[in-house]
Amino acid sequence: MEDIFVVKRCTKIVIHGRRAEDSQQEPAEASAWFRICDTRTGGFFGDGFDQHADAQAECQRLNAASSQLPARLHSG
Repeated sequence: MEDIFVVKRCTKIVIHGRRAEDSQQEPAEASAWFRICDTRTGGFFGDGFDQHADAQAECQRLNAASSQLPARLHSG
């Protein structure tokens, strides 16, 4: 069975502020954060994670919980 929830890496750009008296601004930093994507809807779950391992652990927990749910019956 394919996982419902997967980790997606997102780019995070951190722009540093500048004081009025400073003539130069520090360059922006590029880093990453991680979101949990619901493959059924394409939507995102939760607020995101700074560490890949934390996002992966939450995905495993969500996938384990969702695999224990009974399949929905169609009426009609």
